[in-house]
Amino acid sequence: MPEEIYGKIFYGPDEAEPLPPDEIARLKERFAAFNQKRDAVPEEDRIHLRDRFGDDALGTEGDQQYWAEVEERKKRGEYWG
Repeated sequence: MPEEIYGKIFYGPDEAEPLPPDEIARLKERFAAFNQKRDAVPEEDRIHLRDRFGDDALGTEGDQQYWAEVEERKKRGEYWG
């Protein structure tokens, strides 16, 4: 059964429709193109994107919890941002 978390609906693996083979192939090509560009950047010039660029909790009722977790990760030395 789908579960709603912070206004987003999540489905279990058994509930999702499988992707068609042509869509999987297209996605693999896009990942390969991205990896090729990423790997072309010298190691010393690579950066780590902050969590906020991919976190779905921001702007929701989970916003405060997210920032509290960030502070805890900073204390443990696990935060790059």
